[in-house]
Amino acid sequence: MQLFLIISFLLFSGGISAKTVKLNSLNPARKAAKLFLPRAYKKQEKWPLIISMHGYGGSGALQKFYIRLKHFQNQRGFMLLIPNGLEDPKGKGHWNASEYCCDFWKKGVDDVGYIKSLIDRIRNDPKLGRLDEDRIFVLGYSNGGFMAKKIACGNEIKVAGIVSISGTSDLRDASGELIAPEQNFCQHQRAIPILHIHGTEDQTIKYGGFDNQKTGHLGALEYLKRWGQQNQCRGGMLKSRKKVNATNFRKGKETEHFVMQECLAPVEHFRVEKGAHFMLYKKSFVARVLDFLSLSN
Repeated sequence: MQLFLIISFLLFSGGISAKTVKLNSLNPARKAAKLFLPRAYKKQEKWPLIISMHGYGGSGALQKFYIRLKHFQNQRGFMLLIPNGLEDPKGKGHWNASEYCCDFWKKGVDDVGYIKSLIDRIRNDPKLGRLDEDRIFVLGYSNGGFMAKKIACGNEIKVAGIVSISGTSDLRDASGELIAPEQNFCQHQRAIPILHIHGTEDQTIKYGGFDNQKTGHLGALEYLKRWGQQNQCRGGMLKSRKKVNATNFRKGKETEHFVMQECLAPVEHFRVEKGAHFMLYKKSFVARVLDFLSLSN
């Protein structure tokens, strides 16, 4: 775990003039994380933080392009942290997020500890420390989605909301045994708002789940069901009347919206009909994601 970070940014009169802060790890094998600050950063005491995590084989630079959160940063008002996972022997960036994905070389890297160290660096730095402790959100794509669940369900970081895109969680444990549906989903009992986005034709993280009797991942609906148990939902999943056009890859309103009923914290789902594992989402749909996190105008 890299607890010590080097921070580099432009200064004037003891304040921050740069809108991008580079957080370098002392581990040279890990690329720097970038913290993007809103335009009015110096004028406000506290800011929410979104941590956006890439998929397997990806990078922070690709994640910034893929999920265009920065487009809304000044309008909605939040800090945006885009970290990089370590590269595996094939040069692919990844997170040690679950038994299923993606520490295939069994390095045992503490990526939760790494993310926590980044948050602590932001919190404790005298020139940055404007973090709203009650509004730390995690968003992840694919392997990053598995990582977002791991962070939200652990005790190290208090997460206010999670968005998972094309990523779920383990079906089997480290011994290859099925994880019982009644087993605790998280290490804690807190209810956490969860939005899950998944394409029905995803061939990488299959919408209906995957199991080869040794490892596997939950399907989208089972994943949401487990979150429903975590958030003590008493009602079923209700489909909204209106579809939305979520992705640039398909014309028309291809995406259905579902909301689980009577929950201590929201459990919502966008199901992209005939959607693949990787899809470029419209800015209007990214705005809906921010609405879910209560980062509205």
